[in-house]
Amino acid sequence: MKVSMKDFVHRRKVRLQDTDATGVLYFPEQLKMALETFEDFLSHHQMPLRELIDSPYLLPVVHAEADYLAPVMVGDELDIHLTIEAVGTKSVTLAYRFFDIKRKIDVGTAKIIHVTVDKQTRQSVPIPEILKTVLISV
Repeated sequence: MKVSMKDFVHRRKVRLQDTDATGVLYFPEQLKMALETFEDFLSHHQMPLRELIDSPYLLPVVHAEADYLAPVMVGDELDIHLTIEAVGTKSVTLAYRFFDIKRKIDVGTAKIIHVTVDKQTRQSVPIPEILKTVLISV
């Protein structure tokens, strides 16, 4: 099911630990920032990550992609926009847009697909209603 929602926005300053030896954002850090944004989204909607970890299901990443549109440097401040792109029976597709506040340009995009699996069997299961409600009601 396609989901239409207002973006959830997470503001993040790029730190030295996020960069490579040249001071430019190290490529896997963009995906880490995306996951951080999803974690904040869940917390904002009263579903802390700890609650998911303690539940009988897991939410592993089964697909991740990222595009880098402009260099991101130490000290840059980003607004990371999260859009719930699609909610399926057993998966959710999250789209991210990285916006440099000072330069007023998009500097990257990412897409991550999570699937729900049973913690014991490691088999794919339907998204629990409590999580589905958060994903589609915003």
